[in-house]
Amino acid sequence: MATCQMLYTEASLEAQSAVHANVHVNATEALHRVKELARRDPDFAAALRTSDSPQAAADLAQHHGIEVSAAALWRHRGTLVHGGLPTWRG
Repeated sequence: MATCQMLYTEASLEAQSAVHANVHVNATEALHRVKELARRDPDFAAALRTSDSPQAAADLAQHHGIEVSAAALWRHRGTLVHGGLPTWRG
């Protein structure tokens, strides 16, 4: 019985680890897409640069088909658009 419980727990941990890794890959890909779009589309870059908050930037990205969290954008603020912007206040 203990062996079955152990296997189930190990399987659960592996599944959680895989989900966490997938979220990281998705966030990384989304941030890459945001940077690429900002590089290619001056209007998007200007809107991103002047966004009031990470949530406003996430909403802007979503409007362009990119699902990215405000938290991921916050962690990478200052690296999204040429010139070190946006830099939202903390």
